[in-house]
Amino acid sequence: MNVDDVDDSELIRSVIDSEEFKNAESINEVSRIVRRKLRKRIIDMHIDDSLDVATRERIVHRHLEWITLKILKDLDGIVMLPSHFEEIEEFESAWRKSQADLLKH
Repeated sequence: MNVDDVDDSELIRSVIDSEEFKNAESINEVSRIVRRKLRKRIIDMHIDDSLDVATRERIVHRHLEWITLKILKDLDGIVMLPSHFEEIEEFESAWRKSQADLLKH
C-alpha cells in the first residue's frame, strides 16, 4: 500500500466515523457530508497541483467525487458510474503518479 492510499483511507475513515455519515439517508446526503468534511483537506492536498485555479478546482472536485464513489461502493455496495467516470479515474491516476514521482525525488 502506498502513501496515497493511506491518505484516502484516512480521509474516508474521517467521514464514515462521523455521526453525520451514520445518520445519512441518501446518496446526496453522503455526497454533501464528504464535501463538507473533506473539502478543505483536499484543497490543501492539491494546492500545488496547478497554478490555474480552475484546474485545481476540477482536481479537488474530482477527488471529492472519487472518495464519495469509493464510500458508496465499499460500504453500501452502491456502484455509481457517472458519465464522466473515466475523467475522474484519469485525474486520480495522474495525481497519484505525480505524487509517487515527487516521493522518488
